[in-house]
Amino acid sequence: MISRDDLDVIKLPELMAAANWQQQYKLIIQWGRLIRPKPDMRLADNLIHGCELPVWLVHDTEGERHYFAFDSDSSVINGLVVLLLVQVNGKTRNELASVDLLKSLRELGFEKHLTPSRNSGLLEIVKRIQGLLG
Repeated sequence: MISRDDLDVIKLPELMAAANWQQQYKLIIQWGRLIRPKPDMRLADNLIHGCELPVWLVHDTEGERHYFAFDSDSSVINGLVVLLLVQVNGKTRNELASVDLLKSLRELGFEKHLTPSRNSGLLEIVKRIQGLLG
């Protein structure tokens, strides 16, 4: 079983209601601090290539429910990935079929505020999640 972070406090409508990008950014950093360091998952097999900084992702199932754990040294990347994890963790394959991570990121409009390397890295993380779900 993987070590999962408690992301129950994450409410995407709160992020959507933020008045501007600076407030959203502060919230993302705050949420990124919920990702605890997981040195045991920092293995080559879990490393996602294509990100500027090293990031690691693991996947596990409990019964029919899927769970992911993430680790990086960047509170910004952690916070952005939290936005993905709250949409996929604890869901069944049928529930995940209706989740479109790329669409949700586009709706948040972050790509215009993030550097090209962060946008690219976030895309690689989405691809890995999708790949692990098969």
